[in-house]
Parts: sequence; C-alpha cells; structure tokens
Amino acid sequence: MKIVDLIYWLKPKEKLFLDFEKYVLDFDSPDKHRIFINRNSNILFVAHLDTVQKPKYIRQRKTKSGKQKRIYACGLDDRLGCMIAFNLSEKLNADLLLCDNEESMNSTAQYHNCKNYNWIAEFDRAGSDVVTYDLDCVEFRQAISKYWKIGLGLFSDIAQLNTQACCMNVGIGYEFAHSKDSYVCVKTMLQQIEKFIKFFNQYKDVKFIQNCQEKYDYLPQYNFDECEICGEIENSYIYGHNICRECFTDMLQQYCYDWI
Repeated sequence: MKIVDLIYWLKPKEKLFLDFEKYVLDFDSPDKHRIFINRNSNILFVAHLDTVQKPKYIRQRKTKSGKQKRIYACGLDDRLGCMIAFNLSEKLNADLLLCDNEESMNSTAQYHNCKNYNWIAEFDRAGSDVVTYDLDCVEFRQAISKYWKIGLGLFSDIAQLNTQACCMNVGIGYEFAHSKDSYVCVKTMLQQIEKFIKFFNQYKDVKFIQNCQEKYDYLPQYNFDECEICGEIENSYIYGHNICRECFTDMLQQYCYDWI
C-alpha cells in the first residue's frame, strides 16, 4: 500500500466532498449528501466518509525484510474502505457510492436512488470475513462461501440502501475500529482484495436478488411486527432480526461496536 494514497483519504471529509464536488448528490443538504460516480456498471461499491475518531495517519510497522506489516491510523473505519472502494471501482469499472453519517446509524445511503444492480459490495468490515445483514439469498450466500467465512454483523450503509440486489460487507483487514489504536494488517487487506477481484470476475454478470422470506418460512407463527428484545411494535425494522431503534442503539453501546 502506498502511504500517500491512504493519507489522501484521511483528509477531513469536508475537503473530500469538495474534491469530488461534481459527483456530490444533494450537495447543499449535509444530512443527505453523498458521492456517486456512475460508470454505467451493474455492480455498486459502497463505503462511508464519516468516522468516530478524527482521521490521522500515525505510523507503519514493517517486517525484518522491509515489507509493510501494519499501518496504524485513526479513522480506518471507513477511510480505508473509501480508498479500497474507489481504487477497485476504477480498476473494475464499477459504480461508486461514498456515504456520510453511517456512524450515527443514519447513513445518507437511504436517500440514494439505486439502479437495478446485479449485487452490491461495501468495504466497511474489520478482519477477513463477510457479512450480509440478511440482504441476500441462498445462491448469493453459496457464492460468497466459496471465498469467505460468512460472519455476523449489525449495521452499515448497505442496510439502509433502497435496493432488492443482494449486498455484502467485506472485511478489509483493519482491527480495533473506532479506536486511536486502530491499524490495518496489510497482508490480510491484500489477500481480501485479491479474493474480491476473483469473486467479482466470476460473478459480475450474475444477478442476485434478495429473498429474506426463504429464511423464515419455517416460522409461520412468528410476529414480525414485534421487537425480538423488548416486544415493542412501533418503529421496528429488520437487519437479519427484528429489533427496534432503541434496543438496537443499546446493543451497539453494550458491545462497543465490535460486531459492526
């Protein structure tokens, strides 16, 4: 990884929005603005510009042979994802959506008018697994499982996209998200990028449509209107489970965002 590339993506988000001004949708509405580069692709890549810690490059650690081992920086969630999504969208000619306000669970992805994509990938995941937030179907999970372990996750921008296309959030090798001690394992990151390119080349022309109902057919008496935790009916939504906003926020605070 070129440190200069990462440092660029660690700019204040306001400067990044200005750099990409001609691609910003709803520029005059901060609660809605997002960067969208349309390359007339059937695939969309997603990341988000907002961070918990102020983005800042700290240092890198190398192996005895001089190869990059770890890069320490604040704001890797999700500026590393922005860098990877942007670079891969250029390399693979995919559409790109960079959102805002994900960390407050109010991603500007919710305001985006999605095209009829074959599938969608986000790069906002620690480690090396992949999560789908149940925005998937059996065939999509089977395809993913050929390359990655499918893990558990709570939320990211794709959970608020208005789309029927299957979605996944790909682990990109960072650890300790939202911490001043966050770092990326360069080897893991490169391995994940290599796997993703292979997945993309194999499935870029395959259309995967969400079919969440197939996972619940065995529960005919289940009441989808009730929060699984508190039982409240109002303002509940499903990200793999039916959880109201208040309980969802409590879970995030309890687990310190470890599952995101």
